[in-house]
Amino acid sequence: MRKYFWEQILDWYADNKRVFPWRKTDNAYYLLIAEVLLQQTNVRKVTPIYNEIISKYNTPSILAEADVELLENIIKPLGLLYRAERLINIAHIIKKEYNGRVPCSREELMELPGIGNYIADAVLCYGFGKKTVPIDTNVIRLFSRYFGLKSKYSRARNDKTLLTKIKKFYNFKDYKNPNFAVLDFSSEVCSSRKPKCIKCYLNKKCRYFNYEGDSFE
Repeated sequence: MRKYFWEQILDWYADNKRVFPWRKTDNAYYLLIAEVLLQQTNVRKVTPIYNEIISKYNTPSILAEADVELLENIIKPLGLLYRAERLINIAHIIKKEYNGRVPCSREELMELPGIGNYIADAVLCYGFGKKTVPIDTNVIRLFSRYFGLKSKYSRARNDKTLLTKIKKFYNFKDYKNPNFAVLDFSSEVCSSRKPKCIKCYLNKKCRYFNYEGDSFE
């Protein structure tokens, strides 16, 4: 099942990958900005805001001196304006404690304001080439449906055992494209509501489609 899963996912991704500016860089600072902006936000709304921020504040040192009200005004179309102050605080710490360079360890990243497991793993993978797996609810849903994984937690993201099981399905030299493929597939095909199961590349061996699902498109 695992081999089939990855063959199909990566085959689908080759023709259907989503294109975003932050996927074209390995600049850890730019990636950190993107991930903060993407929190609880429709991904398609983020691109113009991201582009404006990295254009005006292209280093942590410059962002650290930004006017919070001006940055709030840039972020305003996305909502959650507290992210402006958070970004400035993050930049200030990076400037002061890390000589203007984004730290490359999980522990140090997670000491930055508002940075949790997902963002830390994303920055480590996409910015530093580390073999990490950013896991959100979309990723959990895809692996749970296909492989029949279960969690006793009401919030599966808090289930460390489940997260460990998901990470064990990864075994690549480079984790970047597999991570992107899973993110895109879980968003575009294996969606929370009305998943496109009939057209899904995985339905031949998917536990959810063959044994559990009750409404398919």
